[in-house]
Amino acid sequence: MTAPVIVHPTESTVDPKDLRIPLWAVIWLTISAVIQTYDACYVLLGPLSHEGGPLAGMWPGHVFYGTFDHRYADFDAFGSAQSWANLLEVIVIVWVLFHAKKWSGVVVGLIVTAWTFWKTVIYFLVEISSGLEMTRQSLERGDILGFLMVAVLPNLFWIVFPLAVVITLGRQIYRVGRAALVRGT
Repeated sequence: MTAPVIVHPTESTVDPKDLRIPLWAVIWLTISAVIQTYDACYVLLGPLSHEGGPLAGMWPGHVFYGTFDHRYADFDAFGSAQSWANLLEVIVIVWVLFHAKKWSGVVVGLIVTAWTFWKTVIYFLVEISSGLEMTRQSLERGDILGFLMVAVLPNLFWIVFPLAVVITLGRQIYRVGRAALVRGT
């Protein structure tokens, strides 16, 4: 019995497209990094950045969003922790963007995008588990459409797009791994 041969994924056994991040995913990661940095700064600079603060004018959309999601209107430990995680995630995304045309960029891109996906799912689960503690007031005032259009719909992008990237990069990694196994047998 012979040991399998380890084949480096850059050999001709794989489609070269599988060794780099697709352009649409690079665009998403770039947009994600910018938005996450902007968002984290808003949260972490509160109360200076919040309604009535001297920096609030730099985040008018966030101030408005805070009327639907009080995690953004007031200090919240979970929101603060998530913002620190966003900044760490942005550092990794920048690394991925610099390595987008390399196999390592694909692998780390999958990891950081899964992080984005699950961080957003956890955000929703914390809110649901708390009985909509931070968003319930918009429903209590009868603004169901506002709740859906402001607090829910935009946040779904942070689930849908990362999930699409995870599926795409996961398939690429699967194809490269499969080609390496076939080549090694």
